[in-house]
Amino acid sequence: MPFDSQQLANFRLARGSHKQPNKGGNICVNEAAVIAAGFQYREIRDVSCLPDCFSRPVSEYAIYLNDFMMHRCATSFSCRSSRAFPAHRMPWVKEERARLIVVETVRRIVAAEYDEVWGKPKLAARCRAVQLFEQVSPAMAKAQAVLPLECAKQALKGLRGCLHSDLRVGSPCAAAAQAAARSFRKRFGPGVDRKIWEMAALILEEAILFGRNDGIDDPVAAAGRLERAKVLTAPV
Repeated sequence: MPFDSQQLANFRLARGSHKQPNKGGNICVNEAAVIAAGFQYREIRDVSCLPDCFSRPVSEYAIYLNDFMMHRCATSFSCRSSRAFPAHRMPWVKEERARLIVVETVRRIVAAEYDEVWGKPKLAARCRAVQLFEQVSPAMAKAQAVLPLECAKQALKGLRGCLHSDLRVGSPCAAAAQAAARSFRKRFGPGVDRKIWEMAALILEEAILFGRNDGIDDPVAAAGRLERAKVLTAPV
C-alpha cells in the first residue's frame, strides 16, 4: 500500500524552541529536521544547537522564518533540511546557498513590494533582473535612491552577511520578508501577506535542495521518527 503522506500534516510548526516535543507534534522546523535526519531530539535555540553537519545558512533562514510559517506542514521542510547536511564537505555549496537566499529575496520579495504595494514596476523589474550575487548591490542602490524600503535595506544586510565567513544571511533575509509582509498587510489587509511567506518558503526549499543530486530523506522513515518523538514526555 502506498505511503499516505497526508498523515504528516498532523505534525505542525510551532513558535520558538521546545525542550520536549509534545504529543501534538508541535516543534520548530529545525527540531523536526534533527529528528527526521535520525539524530536524538534536541532543543534548537539557534544554529549553534544544530548538528555540525547541518547547513548553517539554510538552518538560520529556517529558524527566523519559522514563526511566520505556521500554516506550512513541518515535514516537507524537515525532510529536506535533514538532507542538506553533506554540504559541510563542499564549502562552495554552503556559500552558494547563502547567495541564493539573498538573490532570490531581491528577485521575488523585494520586487513584489515595489510592484504590488508601491506601484513601481520599473524598480520591480530592476530587482527581478538580478541573476548574480554581484548584481544585488547596484540594483538595490538604484532602487533605494528612488524609493527606500525596509525590505530592500534588510536584503542588503543579507548581502553583507555573505561576505563574512559565518554566512549569517538568515536573519536579515527573513527580516526582509517580514517587512514586505507588513507592507502587504497595511496596503491590502490581513491575509494578503501569505503570498510573501509562500515566496520565502519556496526560497528556503530551493536553498535546501541546491547542490543535492540524491533526493530527500525517505518520507516513511522520517515520518516514523517524527511520530515516535510525539510520545516523548518530560522526565517525571
